[in-house]
Amino acid sequence: MTKEIRLNALEQCNPSFQAFGLWTHPRDTSTDYTSIEYWVEYAKMLERGLFDNFFLADVYGIPDIFNGNADAALRNGSQGPSLDPVVLISAMAYATRDICFTVTGSASYEMPYSFARRVSTLDHMTKGRLGWNVVTSYLQSGARAMGRKGLEAHDTRYEVAEEFLEGVYRLWEGSWDEGAVVRDKENAIYVDPTKVRPVEFRGKHYSFEAIHAVETSPQRTPVLFQAGASPRGRQFAAAHAEGVYLNGTSKEVVAEQVASFRKLAAERGRDPRDIKIFAGVSVFADKTEALARERYAEYAQYTSIEGLMGMMSGAMGIDLSKYPLDEPIRYEENDGNRTVMENMTRNNQLTLREALESRALSGTNIPLIGSAEQIADELISWMDETDLDGFNIARTVNHETMQNFIDLVIPVLQERGRYKTAYAPGTFREKLIGDGAHLPSTHPARTHRARVETAV
Repeated sequence: MTKEIRLNALEQCNPSFQAFGLWTHPRDTSTDYTSIEYWVEYAKMLERGLFDNFFLADVYGIPDIFNGNADAALRNGSQGPSLDPVVLISAMAYATRDICFTVTGSASYEMPYSFARRVSTLDHMTKGRLGWNVVTSYLQSGARAMGRKGLEAHDTRYEVAEEFLEGVYRLWEGSWDEGAVVRDKENAIYVDPTKVRPVEFRGKHYSFEAIHAVETSPQRTPVLFQAGASPRGRQFAAAHAEGVYLNGTSKEVVAEQVASFRKLAAERGRDPRDIKIFAGVSVFADKTEALARERYAEYAQYTSIEGLMGMMSGAMGIDLSKYPLDEPIRYEENDGNRTVMENMTRNNQLTLREALESRALSGTNIPLIGSAEQIADELISWMDETDLDGFNIARTVNHETMQNFIDLVIPVLQERGRYKTAYAPGTFREKLIGDGAHLPSTHPARTHRARVETAV
């Protein structure tokens, strides 16, 4: 069966994300990112284009590896300064009806009880249109900002994340029964206390005892996204994720990654089709290929190589200011972002010069340049040849990038029967997976519901 393309808008709450330096473009509006109007209009525009999800990336800390300080990141607005994406979602949800929102939250630095409360509140405020991008946080500056001496070892961070998820799953899935909230005014009973229980959790990294603070939200557990490409990250995603975000500049690499995720999920007893897999793309579309290439060349005049190197150094955990331009970037085992490290080394074998030239306008994403018809052809080709479920589209010039895509490319995809013409009803999970608002029975979080139901 031909798959419908699903689209997430990929964004970070700062001046420069993926296309570093483009905030200086005269038509770019990213300098308004600290205003609520900017985000509300952004969400409304995406909903006009029937985007499935507004995916808000986030990091703790500011990249400070390049030249040994954060100057490059700050000077170029490269992933810093940044707003807290959680604060923006309620306003955007109030101004829209169907588009969903995925917020990034760190399983390294949050506390299970307070995080579960915040997320359940957002699930209520969005009427079940919420996802959570589970990250383990990779910046050394973020570790220091959160009071740590340094970044935990890569695989240890996933061990902590497993325990964190166990804690929030118990709160979301096991603390409140269905029907616990009765709102009986006549008998003055808001909650039936026999259907609510405290969660006692004793782990190596987290311990707490609490009744979940928020009554059951539409989805209980939000839709779970993850973006780990390391062996440990893939295992984590196969166990927990409902949406996976990956990068790769060739169809062969992406097809292998997609097949690997689905195989790992099946080995864990999950339905592989319950995991939707997205690749990151940056789109440069116009009415003709020639105009699109002119647009790309115009945008390229505003790129910041320093900003890109600042971000890449922070993500990879190596100071690229000391790297020879024409030497291939070597894989170096460290505790930084191994997804970026893999893509810059083992998957592509780029020299630093090649990486900078090819990534200046697209960061870690696949760049697509052409007419609306050519872009549609390429997206469909990637879908059919790799078994992807959709794409994360990053902005280059705000809001021009998304407006062009919505006005030019989406009508072509609709004409070809590969993109929806209206939103499906329901929560984020119902729109994405289609089997109900709550997690399927094969997901590990559901064991906590099963224990409650068995006890009853």
